[in-house]
Amino acid sequence: MKKFNFFPIAMAAAFLFAACSTDNENDEAANIARLQADIEELTGVATSGSWVITNFVDSGQNETANFDGYGFNFNADGSLVADNGDGTVNGSWSITMDDDPDDDSFDDDSNDDNSNDDSQDDCNNCTVEQLTDVLTACSDWFVDKLQRNDVELEDNYITYSFNFSADGSVTVAASSESYTGTWEATGSGNNIQIVLTIMGLTDLEDTWTLHEIELYNGESQVDLRINGEDRLRFENRCTLGQFDGGHSSGEVDFNIFFAAPEDFNELSEDWNIVSFSNSIIELIHESGGNGGTDLLTFEKQ
Repeated sequence: MKKFNFFPIAMAAAFLFAACSTDNENDEAANIARLQADIEELTGVATSGSWVITNFVDSGQNETANFDGYGFNFNADGSLVADNGDGTVNGSWSITMDDDPDDDSFDDDSNDDNSNDDSQDDCNNCTVEQLTDVLTACSDWFVDKLQRNDVELEDNYITYSFNFSADGSVTVAASSESYTGTWEATGSGNNIQIVLTIMGLTDLEDTWTLHEIELYNGESQVDLRINGEDRLRFENRCTLGQFDGGHSSGEVDFNIFFAAPEDFNELSEDWNIVSFSNSIIELIHESGGNGGTDLLTFEKQ
């Protein structure tokens, strides 16, 4: 019987483990140092003057106008003061490391091509007005997903672009053809019905139920269903409102809190930083609860 000497192997394994552990600790320390430097830099930027809100999208609805005339001052003592010349609204702010960046990750069943379960609708708070704002704010929608009777049909519409108007009309342009039709939305929440009537596009003509509205930086989606079986998802390379560049690592939180009034309380969130400079701060929050994506942009006054 052969005998094996495990001691050298054990010593080598221990050495490799120690080396890996040291590398991991060094990487973690370097990451923390980088985040601390980012926090210090952003804190200096935020406290350098007065800011105005140039974009606030709350669950798909643009509410920027609620803050017209207000200047926001992020003070070094953690107080946040909004002033419109006639009065002030007081809140608080801070910038912290996110100890669990996965907390805000978006769990989107609509991105699962095998998911047809209408029981998990993420449109509890959707409105016809919100849907109209999203569809008409972006031009040249395309069919990202189309499934009818378990048959995938989206490849048939690769060259088609859709433009929706607030008057209920829809125009479709293809490589060599064009179509006109109508769209109408009624209802609220998880029971918003969209009737699509586009002569010549029978795959799309039907009464659809709004399943989900998704807004990302540089991407918008409107997901429609029929009885949990058929599915139509429009996508666009735009985002409602002005929201330019950057991405969020989810590692740093820009925390804002206003107790009242209601409009300001909606700003209360642990925002992720998308991008910032001496003149602009762009923030995003993706909620795993209702699938909503909120956007907030401050610009130097």
